Amino acid sequence: MEAQVAAPHHHHLHHNQKAANLARNFTKLLRRKCADAAPPGAGATEAAPASVAGEDYEETLPMEPSTVPSLSKLKLSGNLAAAYSLDAFFRNAAEKKAAAAAAGARPPPEVPLDAAADALLANLFAGVSAVKAAYAQLQLAQFPYDAEAIQAADAAVVAELTRLSDTKRRYLRDPAAAARGAAAAGHTPLAAHAEEQRHLLKTYQITARKLEADLRAKEAEADRLRSSLTAELRAERTLEARLHPGRTLASLDELHVSGLNPTHFLTALRHTVKSIRSFSKSMLNSMQSAGWDLAAAAAAVHPGVPLRRAGDAKFVFESYVAMKMFANFHRRDFNFSFLDEREFYDRRRFFDEFTELKAAPASAFLDVRNPRWGGFGKFLRAKYLSLVHARMETAFFGRLEQRGIVSAGPGFPESSWFADFAEMARRVWLLHCLFFAFDGGAEQDGASIFQVRTGARFSEVYMESVNDSRADDAVAAAAEDRVVGFTVVPGFRVGRTLIQCRVYLSRPGRRP
Repeated sequence: MEAQVAAPHHHHLHHNQKAANLARNFTKLLRRKCADAAPPGAGATEAAPASVAGEDYEETLPMEPSTVPSLSKLKLSGNLAAAYSLDAFFRNAAEKKAAAAAAGARPPPEVPLDAAADALLANLFAGVSAVKAAYAQLQLAQFPYDAEAIQAADAAVVAELTRLSDTKRRYLRDPAAAARGAAAAGHTPLAAHAEEQRHLLKTYQITARKLEADLRAKEAEADRLRSSLTAELRAERTLEARLHPGRTLASLDELHVSGLNPTHFLTALRHTVKSIRSFSKSMLNSMQSAGWDLAAAAAAVHPGVPLRRAGDAKFVFESYVAMKMFANFHRRDFNFSFLDEREFYDRRRFFDEFTELKAAPASAFLDVRNPRWGGFGKFLRAKYLSLVHARMETAFFGRLEQRGIVSAGPGFPESSWFADFAEMARRVWLLHCLFFAFDGGAEQDGASIFQVRTGARFSEVYMESVNDSRADDAVAAAAEDRVVGFTVVPGFRVGRTLIQCRVYLSRPGRRP
């Protein structure tokens, strides 16, 4: 019977021992957690009240059966210690959070009214520039029409106008509060100025894109008109070629280097002589308007050659212009150092240059920005300064403005006088290109130029008289009585074809 009673008692003590061990371990864990959660400056005395169970709890082991009720109390005390520790932990965290919130809720420092007003004004300027930028974007989206871009730009305009309207409403309600509100929102004058500049830059970029689009449209229109003009000029040359076969360069439009023949050169020569005659006539008219003595001027050009008629002075000045323009024509570089690269041109390159320049308008070969015709531009200047003397230009125009422009460069005069000269020089240049486009490998296949010296006997094989068809020249029917006064236009030999030079015959029976 005692053994039966002792067994349950021993079993009960074993359960109490396990509970005590659990309570002890739980208490240690709570104490360690409280120590970790406590602030760094807190000591052991501050952490002690957080737990009801002390070190004397460990001394109650082993315990008698009569201590079972106190075990329950200790277990309850352990639960309360955990509750007190967790409550302190979360209470400390809440207090820290509340302190931080209280520190952040402090009112900002008071902004001076002047600084606030400056910030408000700068913000207004930034808003206005934003509206301008958005409106410029709206205009750009309309041409060409872009529905999505128009909607986006319209929304941007409305948003910026709404922002300005809100600012106006706040200002009318309380100007000082509106100014301080703008300053408190971080809209400092410097930031607003930067924003204004950004919107202005955007406006300028949009305007630049719009101008570029307009420029492209104008260039396209100019190209269309240029093509139309080219077609009209081509039709005009074709019609003129039908009316006057061989008198224009239209017959040379479809020319190839392999098909060159002396007839093509003769056509280009007639075209050039026509231009020389026109410019010399303009020069003669300018001399008459300036009151010059034409006989004295003619005698200065060809001294010792008497003229048959007073009207024959035109042949003198035509000869003067032709001799100046055809000087050194037989050389590839016209004896100009700035054209020395032409010494290495072959006949194909001369022909290609002839074809290109023949179709180019005056605006192309007189454009100083076009390096393609830089050599021709220098040729033009050199020939003008050689042909038109300074005293001549002063007498014609009262000043040396055109000569000064030609000498200084890089541009050219825009007068009709210089335009006529430039066209004459272009035709001489074209004839020179065609001259060297003929094969010069063999003497009979090449080309050459010649003129007749003053006093030479007239030969119908090599010469053509410019004044032999007149009625009073019947007395000079005998060939031996006709002598050359001067050469008006030089002659050419192209292959086996001879092109006569045009000469002025002096009085019969007299030699200068």
